[in-house]
Amino acid sequence: MKRIAPFLLYAALPWAAMAQSTAPAPRMAAPSPPPPPLGALQGGWDNQAAATNAVQWQQANSRMPADAGVQWNWFRSEEAAMRSSNNGELRPQDRQELANIAEAIKATAPNSFEYYMAEYFLAFPAPSAFNVLEAARALEPGRTELLPPLLSKAMLDGDATALGTWSGEMEQRGLVAKGLETAASDLLLSLPPEAVLFTNGDMDTQPVVIRQLQHRDKPEVLVVDRRLLADAHYRQRIWQQAGAGGTAPGNGPAFAAALLGASRRPVYFALGLDRSWLAAFPGKLHAVGAVFRVGRAAPSDAAILAANWKAMKKPLDAGPLSRNYLVPGAMLLAQLRSTGNQAHATALEQELRHMAAATGAEQQLRQLGIILP
Repeated sequence: MKRIAPFLLYAALPWAAMAQSTAPAPRMAAPSPPPPPLGALQGGWDNQAAATNAVQWQQANSRMPADAGVQWNWFRSEEAAMRSSNNGELRPQDRQELANIAEAIKATAPNSFEYYMAEYFLAFPAPSAFNVLEAARALEPGRTELLPPLLSKAMLDGDATALGTWSGEMEQRGLVAKGLETAASDLLLSLPPEAVLFTNGDMDTQPVVIRQLQHRDKPEVLVVDRRLLADAHYRQRIWQQAGAGGTAPGNGPAFAAALLGASRRPVYFALGLDRSWLAAFPGKLHAVGAVFRVGRAAPSDAAILAANWKAMKKPLDAGPLSRNYLVPGAMLLAQLRSTGNQAHATALEQELRHMAAATGAEQQLRQLGIILP
């Protein structure tokens, strides 16, 4: 057993030197509850911290197994840790583990806010998710956890009033990390006003929508959450809003591919879009800032990228979205090197070196030859 130095023991327990053998033993305080789980919008991007938080809430559940609030926080912390370690996605085994926790919540508090919210996250984006969301809202309409899901529902429904309400509530309550707000500003800066933008999830969707509605920053841009395309009504409405005629095609990258030929509005992808989407457009993705322009290469792409790179703030406190900046930066660096613009290439390489070090990607950039020895 590890020995503890006497002076450390006395420093920790100052009463020990004065206590008498007849003194009553001090009462042990109950363990403090773990810190509340941080979602992706609030800054929960540290894999180790998320995993530690999940273990703490699991232990809290062991101490208080019949507390639905503790179980709900255990669910939330586990989901955050799972998504953080798997590029924002849930694997089948992850879903099963979360379903087991949801069942435990149901056994403790059936028809509760906590149970309905757990079911929402398991079912999203299926229609049943929004049914249980409404049930949770009816029980406790003031709960903060409702706001991001309600914004997603407003997007699904195309409800402009609800979009304004929930985006305003999220901004007023400070539910979006500052780094994500800055990244959203950079993303909109990179787009023409008439763009159709496909996004991947809450982190690159909701801060953009909030900025559009609450700051009137390029409100004409049509933001499409690719997850919601699973709903046929949502697909049809987006198809029509983009100016395309007829019946909308099916879900997935094929929807965006069809839109390229059916609409006059240019199509753009957020840098963090699902890899299956990016792989479906070989040779058609052109970095022009914090987005890819989809389609044929244009002579103006290089100049637009250079201008947008200079204008963007490129926050280093936006979690995985900060790392995404390395993609357009690397492409711009290749352009500068190919044209012999050594002075600007050297300066950009130093900037990328700093960004890579801050986001944990320095080794990858060295391996790819983007950062030179």
